[in-house]
Amino acid sequence: MGRPVFLGKAHINWCERCNVPLIGDECDIHGKEGVFRVNLTPPADVRFAFQSDIDFIRREFEKHYGVDVGELLDGKIVLLNKTPGEDDVYEIIMDGYIFGWLRFDPLELRWKPGLKVEGATALWRRFGRAMKKWVMIDEGAVEPVKKGSNVLAVGILEAEASIRVGDDVVVISPDDGVVATGIAKKDYAALMKRERGTGIKTRRQRSVHYREGRKAGIEDVLKANRHALEKRVKEARRFMRKTAERISRPMAVAFSGGKDSLAVLGLAMEEFGTGFSVFFNNTGIEFPETLEYVDEIRRELESRGIEFIVADAGDAFWRALHVFSPPGRDYRWCCKVTKLGPITLSIKEHYPEGVLMFVGQRKYESIQRYKQPRVWKNPWVPNEIGASPIFHWNALEVWLYIFSRGLKYNPLYEDRLDRIGCFLCPSSSLAEIYTLREEKPELWGKWEGELERWRKRFNLPEEWVSHGFWRWKKPSRGQRALAERLGIGLPEKRIWEPVQYSLKEENGTLVVRFNTLINLKRIGEVAPILGEVERGENYIKAGGVKFTEEFAFAGEPGDAIQAYHLVKRAYECVGCGVCVGRCPEGAIAINPKSRKIVVDPIRCTHCMECMNVCPLLKIKNPEEGSQL
Repeated sequence: MGRPVFLGKAHINWCERCNVPLIGDECDIHGKEGVFRVNLTPPADVRFAFQSDIDFIRREFEKHYGVDVGELLDGKIVLLNKTPGEDDVYEIIMDGYIFGWLRFDPLELRWKPGLKVEGATALWRRFGRAMKKWVMIDEGAVEPVKKGSNVLAVGILEAEASIRVGDDVVVISPDDGVVATGIAKKDYAALMKRERGTGIKTRRQRSVHYREGRKAGIEDVLKANRHALEKRVKEARRFMRKTAERISRPMAVAFSGGKDSLAVLGLAMEEFGTGFSVFFNNTGIEFPETLEYVDEIRRELESRGIEFIVADAGDAFWRALHVFSPPGRDYRWCCKVTKLGPITLSIKEHYPEGVLMFVGQRKYESIQRYKQPRVWKNPWVPNEIGASPIFHWNALEVWLYIFSRGLKYNPLYEDRLDRIGCFLCPSSSLAEIYTLREEKPELWGKWEGELERWRKRFNLPEEWVSHGFWRWKKPSRGQRALAERLGIGLPEKRIWEPVQYSLKEENGTLVVRFNTLINLKRIGEVAPILGEVERGENYIKAGGVKFTEEFAFAGEPGDAIQAYHLVKRAYECVGCGVCVGRCPEGAIAINPKSRKIVVDPIRCTHCMECMNVCPLLKIKNPEEGSQL
């Protein structure tokens, strides 16, 4: 289960007269008159609902409640608040209250809507008994239920016939007032038989603030928030200027094609005009729409004299997949191979003295980012200093800035895609995966085909793909609980090691045997990493290790493990370039034909820095001794 980012109590303000959200304490038109607080589930990183989101809400609520909620939502500002849960949950905010929510069920793989009392009141007043999923209780049960009691089946007067166990339902009083909402513990037949026990498990709602507001659009939101927005813009620009003055390096903006980096790009153009470059990392697993959008932005920027740099990973992900197996949240080799490697190489090429990179990171995105400073050094990219001008902004403020400047944003946001990045990211929720399957079936089909091949290779159940278990190398506690509910077995840890070894002591020497012959020519290309190289007939010696075509010999256990690591790097290298960028002597290069590293024996000082950063060893992390 996810955890909220700790940012204190979560809320937004709302202007009752404008019927729009506020990012400050008052409305630019009405001041503090009619401004009230809407309490939300943390971290309250709310965003505007696009038309595709509204259509989606209408579809899912109509499936469940049998009525078109579009009659309530159309023409109004609707916000979505992504909240922690087993998977994605979105609170739906309109008219200054939480209307209800949509929750993705990771067991049934479908969305389930629910209503707060305010949303239920709005629907009941408009549709009444034309709605589905309601029960009417006798007058004597009304007050106890309002105070938090569950609804006993014996107290139910009427019920709508489609109710099934687990359904979200609305509890009505005899005078047609909404009393509560809750979950059905019995189906319609059992409720009408007045069977003993709880019929509806109700939700306790301490206060109810139902209101019907006027219609409003984005322009109304901008007018009400102009002063507060410009205050944030001024602070972000001042931060950029002061940081650039303090850190005397060339400036760049990291542009991903997403909303946050677009906002930072807009701020940089306002503050600096030109005098900075824009840096895009093409991971090779981007959405096609993102690549088209980024290319359009590139042409526009270059026409203004702004340099546009692309760090291109090419097909690195697909080549590395055969070495690493599918990536996971606890096994994020993909970021090192498709991002940090190409980025490190590009920065080394274009900014040999280093770069100040303005990025679109925000504290609302995760606990890790919340704890991160606003200016930092990336240990994986030593020549880069990162700085986030919009660190304290929420998504609502980002979108207000984009709309206020008329910036062209990625069209994928209008396809119900909440986050823009690698389309197969293992950090995606199941809800995001199934949204992608629905909106971009051909794109997802390519990755699903790869997953299916790995599933068969590992002899795993079909649910490993369908329920997203592939997103972990070692399933979390929550994922194991889900597997138990599904009645399937999962291995404790997914293991894929193409190069394997065993170790045995013979006459005081450690003999390392591999599951493959040792190609001495290839070993010779990387051997300087371990030490000075000695070449003889049918052997190569480097440091404390002697390699033959069949074995490696070492005097110490540490040397034996280094022998395994060297063979692993020699054979499994995917040419990501992380080690190339980190080598202090510039002794490592990537062979353009083999796409694997080679080491210059003259420049190499055997510092082992490349061993310390190689994703094969640090991300894949083979456990020494695990294969003995």
